[in-house]
Amino acid sequence: MKPRMEKYQHLVRIVNELAEERDFWKVVAENLKKPRRKRRVVNLYELNRTTSPNDKVLVLGKLLGTGMLRHPLLVVAFDFSGKSYEKVKAAGGTPVYLEDFVKTNPDVSGFKIIG
Repeated sequence: MKPRMEKYQHLVRIVNELAEERDFWKVVAENLKKPRRKRRVVNLYELNRTTSPNDKVLVLGKLLGTGMLRHPLLVVAFDFSGKSYEKVKAAGGTPVYLEDFVKTNPDVSGFKIIG
């Protein structure tokens, strides 16, 4: 098995364990199990339009860099494009990959699911 696939399966196991405790993680687990080509993509302009400063957001898919982000956010996503990662940081926000988030702080109180 490819190392990337092993890493991905490990992430699915962790999220499934968290799903036993909170319904929020059940939604995330269901989306992780979908094929990558069927996952959602979200552009920065959508985050800018649907969020307020200092919101916490979980993107169920890949965050793309189209548009501008005009306020700081904590953005957790399955994946980021290079431009979107940089633009979130430039707006004073914090971009975090889902796999890093579940290892350090899986507390999801106050999070909005986008995508």
